[in-house]
Amino acid sequence: MSALDSIRTLAAELSLFETGVCAFDTEKRPLLSCRAASRLPDGARSVIVVLFPYAFADDRPRNLSRYACVPDYHTAAGAVLKGFAQSLCERFENERFEPFMDNSPLPEVACATAAGLGVRGDHGLLISDRYGSFVFIGCIVTTMSLPASEQARECLHCGACAEACAGGCLPSAQRDTCVSALTQKKGELTNAQTEAIRAGGLLWGCDACQEACPMNRGKEIAPHPCFTWYDPWLSQTSLDDLTDKAYGWRGKAVLRRNIELF
Repeated sequence: MSALDSIRTLAAELSLFETGVCAFDTEKRPLLSCRAASRLPDGARSVIVVLFPYAFADDRPRNLSRYACVPDYHTAAGAVLKGFAQSLCERFENERFEPFMDNSPLPEVACATAAGLGVRGDHGLLISDRYGSFVFIGCIVTTMSLPASEQARECLHCGACAEACAGGCLPSAQRDTCVSALTQKKGELTNAQTEAIRAGGLLWGCDACQEACPMNRGKEIAPHPCFTWYDPWLSQTSLDDLTDKAYGWRGKAVLRRNIELF
């Protein structure tokens, strides 16, 4: 069994069924300014990329973006990724494996596309052939030299995501009008910002561009086992306990304000 086959076998044991590899190439994929960059191993040569699908087949009404309906992925998926890296260290004792998720110096979508796990949509998100765009991306930087995966096809560039964007921020991706960003914004909102959130229909986040994307149709719905519950509704009662909630970091004031908008 090759090293790459062994890595994919270990990944599958952790229910990580979409695994790819790209080169650690800072010229093609420049690093982001991030304190976590200090953890990058000297002599890094490859990046192992894995996907954590999070969408549930649940038709209950929701007022949260899909990613916020499951346990905070920084904790849930992060623990799985850390365990995967530890298993790799034990299997390949002479190499280093450093896990990164979200708080990462790596441009995650660029790494995932280079690792053949999907395409970058015009909305800026990864679109996996298997799971669509409802995935979290985990990366492990290693000193191992591994063969890069084949890259996938391109986005359709159909314009559906831009047409569906309530904030009108696509295709330029202006953060100041993104509805998801507005739901996280502190302080008072302008009338235009308030109406944009109401038009989006969610108290936290926004899935409009993803829901409209034709490349998300007919994809596999198989949330990773680390997402042990699904809670699609944010209410005043929810504010009593924000433990392990993806939106909990922002605090009660912003969440209460958003609840009162509807």
